Amino acid sequence: MKTNKYFFSVLGFIIGMAIGVSVIGLYSFTSGPVSPAPAAGITPVTSTVAHGFFNNYIATATSFNQVIKGFTIDKAQLDAMNTIAKENSGLTGFRIYLGKDNNARNIGIVVGVDYLGMDAVKNTIFITDSQRLSPCPPICDVSSPIILNN
Repeated sequence: MKTNKYFFSVLGFIIGMAIGVSVIGLYSFTSGPVSPAPAAGITPVTSTVAHGFFNNYIATATSFNQVIKGFTIDKAQLDAMNTIAKENSGLTGFRIYLGKDNNARNIGIVVGVDYLGMDAVKNTIFITDSQRLSPCPPICDVSSPIILNN
């Protein structure tokens, strides 16, 4: 009687292990890495297209000689940064270049930055339609207690 009790306990343990290993093995081979879908308002582009948009901006940019106090990052840029971060967790930061698309609309060009401070152009680069994309100045909250008296 004692032998049957131990036998069934060991048999149950072995069967449970076999089922657990099978489920884990099945799960690990059926669900590979999934590329995150871009959020609304962000569009992936190649570095060549991004370069063209940057050149469009530079050709019409107004030069001003002021200290940059800050920079606005809108939700679309944040979504682009989060999507890029999911693709490559080894990035140390992000860079947003100013650009103009082929319709002369202001856009942000969002790219990851590696540990050397270089643009990670082998990862996805996104453009965002951002009419409010600008450094401060000229677009600032002049009543903000953060920059008041400066």
